[in-house]
Amino acid sequence: MMARLTSHSTRAYLRLIAPFAVTLLWLAVSSSVLAADAVPTGAKEALAPVTKMITTLVAIAIGLGIAICGAVIVWGGIEKTLAGSNQDAEHRSQRRIQNGIHGLVWMILASVIVSTITAIAVAYGLIDRPF
Repeated sequence: MMARLTSHSTRAYLRLIAPFAVTLLWLAVSSSVLAADAVPTGAKEALAPVTKMITTLVAIAIGLGIAICGAVIVWGGIEKTLAGSNQDAEHRSQRRIQNGIHGLVWMILASVIVSTITAIAVAYGLIDRPF
């Protein structure tokens, strides 16, 4: 039963990650003619404040998510310490720590994806360097 559940969740994660991988591959393979020549300089200059605002908000959201995941892990550790011989409380605390670690992995993955897309966009001249 556990192998079946793991296989099902792996397929669900792949359905989530596949569009990002295809987009990154398309951006990496497409020529600079498709990218840089399609964006007029006036449009790039006009969108620069919006680009900076979006990158700032994404950086804040990812940083806040990492901080929350760290707090959940610490909270689970404190609960595990205080659980004593209560098996149910210990199980809940272990599950909380696992969820915090999973969230932390997703936040780091999101940070890598956003950084990669930003680097590709800067390299092709679609946007200016955000920071």
